[in-house]
Amino acid sequence: MSDKKIIITLGRECGSGGHEIGEKLAKKLGIAFYDKNLIELAAKHSGLDLDVLGSTDEKAPSPFISPYAPTIADQLYRAQSDVIRELAEKESFVIVGRCSNSVLEDKDNVLNVFVYAPLSNRIKRVMDRHLIDSQDKAKKEILRTDKIRRTYYQYYSEYRWGERESYDLMVDSSVFGIDDTVDVIIDAIHRKFK
Repeated sequence: MSDKKIIITLGRECGSGGHEIGEKLAKKLGIAFYDKNLIELAAKHSGLDLDVLGSTDEKAPSPFISPYAPTIADQLYRAQSDVIRELAEKESFVIVGRCSNSVLEDKDNVLNVFVYAPLSNRIKRVMDRHLIDSQDKAKKEILRTDKIRRTYYQYYSEYRWGERESYDLMVDSSVFGIDDTVDVIIDAIHRKFK
């Protein structure tokens, strides 16, 4: 990659392969990759307990808690957002989730991607990856995870999770497969940042 800092944010449906795509994309570009490891950086940044933060990752606060008292989820969101902005000043990277496209909306060196796939493909992937022996169990886990991600995203962002207005590129990973989806994103990077 050139000296110009490039950031790729990846929103994803559960079971679409977004994490794996992000890892492979970062490796192929020779840049950093952030997903769950961002929690550790947020803990160091904020001084909050890593285990407590980990249990609230990408979860919106309960609607039954006072909106005037900051929750652990609020503190984690703020700490992660601060870390994301600091990283954006220093380096190129790929980041999965964490409302990163919203956090970095004022940056022009960002490509915002959403990875999705048909439910049947996601069920198969989740069954294979997590050794789940039932399609119903896999489907419930997918729907539960997507609901948590959607709620979190829409709580902390002014955008709607998975809606085209929030992203530069939306790609169905079942059409291209994991490796070719990485190549599609790389092509989009080259076209956007000529």
